Amino acid sequence: MITKRQELLGFGGVISGDLDSVGMVAHALDTEGEQSEPVLSEGVGTRHRAAYRLCQKLHQAIAIVISQDESVQIVKWHNGSVTYWDQIPTGVPGF
Repeated sequence: MITKRQELLGFGGVISGDLDSVGMVAHALDTEGEQSEPVLSEGVGTRHRAAYRLCQKLHQAIAIVISQDESVQIVKWHNGSVTYWDQIPTGVPGF
């Protein structure tokens, strides 16, 4: 978690609190997020669901979720719903 001034507040934690669960999210199919498909949030892990809850509560937030399998998602509030973009791995060994 970082501030608007890029100050590191913490990492590896779980975002908790009085945040409503998110049943459906939008999976962006293009860079602009104009095309998307609805996806149930039940099939993802704790980090993803925490990011979804945060972005639903704080519309200005952007979350970057890095999975153990090295996949990366960018999550934010977009066009009235929590939306995520899959990121393509860079292919840089060890990074």
